Amino acid sequence: MLDPRRWAVEREIMRQHFPWILPFETANGYIGFFGHLRGPKSGRLYEVLLKIPARLYPEIEPPLYLDPRLGDNWRQDAVNHDPRGRHCYDRPGQSKWNAARSTFANCIMVALDYLAVKGA
Repeated sequence: MLDPRRWAVEREIMRQHFPWILPFETANGYIGFFGHLRGPKSGRLYEVLLKIPARLYPEIEPPLYLDPRLGDNWRQDAVNHDPRGRHCYDRPGQSKWNAARSTFANCIMVALDYLAVKGA
């Protein structure tokens, strides 16, 4: 369950490192971040969304969605139940999700790595 102090720290980390990616909270209990990432090679803009029910965070890593989709790394979304699925990614060179230490910003770093690897 998300502690309000943790949410404040998460927002500050994102503000410091990715100020163009904005936090949100919904009336039905979801939290996350929304913005755009630019492909490092193509310069193309990708919409990025991290969204999870606050009651599940930080125990569960927030699902990541990229639009337009890139590659074939998509799987069933068991967290938000998006019928289009969620992005499935490995963390090469990075440690697995750790509820005590991992943050939304870590997920953005994974997305940036993925865009670079896929030649976006």
